[in-house]
Amino acid sequence: MKEIHDGNLKEFMAQPLSVLVFTSPWCASCKKVISSIDALSLELGDRVSFGVCDISMNPNMPSLLQAFSVPTVIVFKNGEQIKKIQGSLSEKALLRMVKESLCL
Repeated sequence: MKEIHDGNLKEFMAQPLSVLVFTSPWCASCKKVISSIDALSLELGDRVSFGVCDISMNPNMPSLLQAFSVPTVIVFKNGEQIKKIQGSLSEKALLRMVKESLCL
């Protein structure tokens, strides 16, 4: 999973399909979502780019993408935001969301 910040956000978003998770070290739910993302990245391999943005290290990015709570998962397809979910997600729900996005 790639660390996303102001300097590489546009490049990351421009991928055919990318999933960005906004997180923070103090967020217990974020750790669960990150664990699910790690499992998905192994399953989906090169078909999806996964990234994480620590809001404590990148305070401007959440407002840029309107991620007002953590965890927030945003899916981009060819530079366009196609899905956003705020709050904790099960690994099954996250997998379904990503697989649906692959088919769009």
